[in-house]
Amino acid sequence: MLIPMEDQYMKIVEEEFELAKRRIDARMMGCSKDASTMKLEFRNRIARMILTGEEIKGEGDVPIEVALVDDVTRDVVVDEPDASANIDFYLLNVSEAGESIVPQEEGKKPILAAGNVPLQLHRGVAKINNLKIRNCATKIKPPVFKLGARVVGASVRVKEATTEAFALKDFRQKYFKKHRNPSLSDQVSRLVFIRRGGKINERLQDNNIYTVEDFLIRLLLDPQSLESIVKTQAKKWKAIVNNAQACLVSERVYCYIDPKQKTGVAFNILGRVQGLCSGSHYSQTSTLSEKQKVDAKKLLASAYQNWNEVKALDDQNYVQQHLHELTEMVGGSSSAMNSCGEDVVGSMDDEIDVVYDAAMQSPHDWPWSL
Repeated sequence: MLIPMEDQYMKIVEEEFELAKRRIDARMMGCSKDASTMKLEFRNRIARMILTGEEIKGEGDVPIEVALVDDVTRDVVVDEPDASANIDFYLLNVSEAGESIVPQEEGKKPILAAGNVPLQLHRGVAKINNLKIRNCATKIKPPVFKLGARVVGASVRVKEATTEAFALKDFRQKYFKKHRNPSLSDQVSRLVFIRRGGKINERLQDNNIYTVEDFLIRLLLDPQSLESIVKTQAKKWKAIVNNAQACLVSERVYCYIDPKQKTGVAFNILGRVQGLCSGSHYSQTSTLSEKQKVDAKKLLASAYQNWNEVKALDDQNYVQQHLHELTEMVGGSSSAMNSCGEDVVGSMDDEIDVVYDAAMQSPHDWPWSL
């Protein structure tokens, strides 16, 4: 009598044997009756919306993979020459009446702009690259399609594959798409209720507000003025501000040094204090005392009033570097004067004021002109 473990092994062997037998039988039928024993399949789902002129990709913005598989075992076919077959693609229009292949119009370019088409399989698998749909396809109603794939020049019939249905949109839609979490470099028209080329967009541009970063800077400096420029309903204004403030905050910080007190503050685009500068020393917010936090807020208010003296830095690491550069400029100027053997006119504080003013007011230090 077989023990349970041996019984389990025998069961596995029998299943594998039956599977191999069905595969052989199916291939023999394919040779005698031209039946389909292989099929193409898309290994991942296509994106739910495709833009004309943009590369066709799968969900998650990844390339679509197509494979030739055995219709019985579902294994990828690796036997030659089938495993190196060429694949062609076509477009199916989906409507209430059913699905129909989009025909090629005589004298016009193919509706599918070929990338690596026909696509050659490698060991039964390949990725679709640079395959696009031309803009003329948007004239077909309804603009709902499927992508089809078929083997070219096969010795036996291979089942074709089709993707899930997707909506086709004009490529210009991407310029009007709103961003839930915009980047600082996005145009202001990416914000809700600001239409590209609309009146609000034009008023903002007339006031040198082109990007989300420009919008947020003006919001810091003069929110009342910005609101009067946008000039919309209170509910929409609040939504626009919330959308802008939901931006993907970068590591960039803005640094302001008070030329008289020789102290400064670093803050981000949302006006949140990141640290306090004192001489050549920089302390991040987490290490500040309550009194220092109060001082930082006062300096922040001064920064808004003296925006031309604010310097944009890539991240907080550059704040310390910026302070060292200012200190070296002060030290270098002092040494030069003493080495000449001349009398130093005025106090050292006056000299520091001059150097700080020269450094902070350099025209190339600040990239925005508001």
